[in-house]
Amino acid sequence: MNGLPLKSVAVALLFCVFLGPIGLLYATLTGGILMLVLGFFALRAKLMALAILIWLLCCIWGVAATNRYNKKRVQP
Repeated sequence: MNGLPLKSVAVALLFCVFLGPIGLLYATLTGGILMLVLGFFALRAKLMALAILIWLLCCIWGVAATNRYNKKRVQP
């Protein structure tokens, strides 16, 4: 371990469930920015089904990114 603490998967999921793309920033900065932009355009175009899909994808992506981050931290 390199000194950086592990990220909590539960916290990542809660952030994504309640904050959507903003919560994804906890797990992955690039993914959070990407989903914020996509979400902005989906809401601007009033495509609510796409906005909901983006929100759900943020939850999945947040958990996966946190697991990937933790695996990298633990490996020697």
